[in-house]
Amino acid sequence: MAAMSQVASNLQAIRKDTRVALVAGPKTLQSLGPVVRHLIVSLLDVPMPVTLICPANADLATFPETLLQTIRYGPMRLPFVRGRSLEALANRLGGANVSLLHSLDADALALTRRLAAKVDVDYIAAIYSLGVKLRFSDERCRALLAASETIRRMLVESHSVAEDMVYLVRPGVHQVRNATCFIDPAHAVAIVAAGELNRFAPFAAALEVFALLQQSQRECVFFLVGNGRAERPLRRLAEKLGLMRNLTFVDRTGAEQLRGILKAADIFISPVSSPRVDIELLAAMAGGVPVLAAEGDAADFVIAGRTALTFPSSNAEQLAARLKSLLDDRAAARALAENALAHLREHHSPAKMAKRLVEIYHIVLSAARAEV
Repeated sequence: MAAMSQVASNLQAIRKDTRVALVAGPKTLQSLGPVVRHLIVSLLDVPMPVTLICPANADLATFPETLLQTIRYGPMRLPFVRGRSLEALANRLGGANVSLLHSLDADALALTRRLAAKVDVDYIAAIYSLGVKLRFSDERCRALLAASETIRRMLVESHSVAEDMVYLVRPGVHQVRNATCFIDPAHAVAIVAAGELNRFAPFAAALEVFALLQQSQRECVFFLVGNGRAERPLRRLAEKLGLMRNLTFVDRTGAEQLRGILKAADIFISPVSSPRVDIELLAAMAGGVPVLAAEGDAADFVIAGRTALTFPSSNAEQLAARLKSLLDDRAAARALAENALAHLREHHSPAKMAKRLVEIYHIVLSAARAEV
């Protein structure tokens, strides 16, 4: 109750006529769909007026569009088209009473910067990757939102901005109540590996492990979710290993699509170490599925042995050992999934993400008004 009272107090401090615009880049909703959707719902519940700026072709079927002001924009890849699209977007935004822009990720940052200059408002930017290099000085940028503690440290140590401009805002996702793995012993175990199929070796290792399980007469079915330049050679390898009767390749259309697959999954594998916070991996944990993750630094919700089992990327031997341990000790697998759910409830709830953002909006807007 005290926390909600503080949120209400902050909202009163932000004038009633204030509106924050969340800016999505061309690929933002594909990678961050569940996070953005839950964030919007939580902000509207506060209540906090929100405008979503997104591409014209964005699929918002799962978003609360009846309560959400939406501004869509056209293609911006070609310079002469970008100018017209930006002008039209700025004109629409000018009548929306927006006081602050919130770039949802690095994919939206360039658009947010141009739009902020065009409509004369400040902005904040969320950073989800250790690979983002910020080498600019922009007085309209009032805060950077780090999606993990590792990314926060990277931003501070890079000296790109003042340390007091960097805030830790972990992505919020809805969690199921209990672990969902191995519920029906009559069904074959469903193992899902997912990610961008741009690197052959990590997914080849996963396929080799699938083949070993198949050869040992384990009752398993396998799903490989993703797209990328390594897809064709991976399909050829799957055929060579004799996996195609038990393996399904699934096109990756976004984090939202994974929800349906996870409902039937018993184990989730993230084979590739990435400098980016993996939202699909986070969604798997939130869906109550035990996770095997390639070792990496970006996501602080991957805690080896506690919220996930980790292995060196492309190492088939260690992946096989970790995977067999979950198959052979299902109680331990469920305990791993339950531990992950408990951790996410503490650190990755949409309500806590919204509360933190309202506090930052208040700080940024109050500072900007004090300068006037």
